Parts: sequence; structure tokens; C-alpha cells
Amino acid sequence: MSAITATTPTNLRKNLFNILEEVTEANTEVIITMKSGKNAVLISEVELNSYREMAYLMGSKANRDRLDEAILQLNKVQK
Repeated sequence: MSAITATTPTNLRKNLFNILEEVTEANTEVIITMKSGKNAVLISEVELNSYREMAYLMGSKANRDRLDEAILQLNKVQK
């Protein structure tokens, strides 16, 4: 699991390159805290694609059931 950090928009502007390096190289998530309380999160493209794939795979009961069965079979083999 990657580390999650938080920053302000001002700090993000000042340190954009370093923060982008951290996000993309270390797969960290950065919460950009807004005064309004409506925060944003900066993640790498790799992380976004992973989240989208997981959402797709878990998007139907049939897929969830197949994944559950595959996990059970894998656990039996590893014992």
C-alpha cells in the first residue's frame, strides 16, 4: 500500500515537479486540501487504471462470483 500525503494548493504550485515525481515514482496519493472542504486527490495514471479495472471487475455479480471462486481455488492449491 502506498503512503498518502496531504498538501495545499499553494504548496502544490511551489513543489509541483517534486510532488509529481513522488506520485508517479512511489505511487503515493496526495490529497489537495481546499478551504471549501471539497478536496481533490492526485494519483498516478497507473493507480487510476488499477482502480478503473477493479471497478469494472467488481461491477457485476457474475464477475465477483468468478473472482471469489478463483481465490478459493488458489487458496486450496497453496495449502
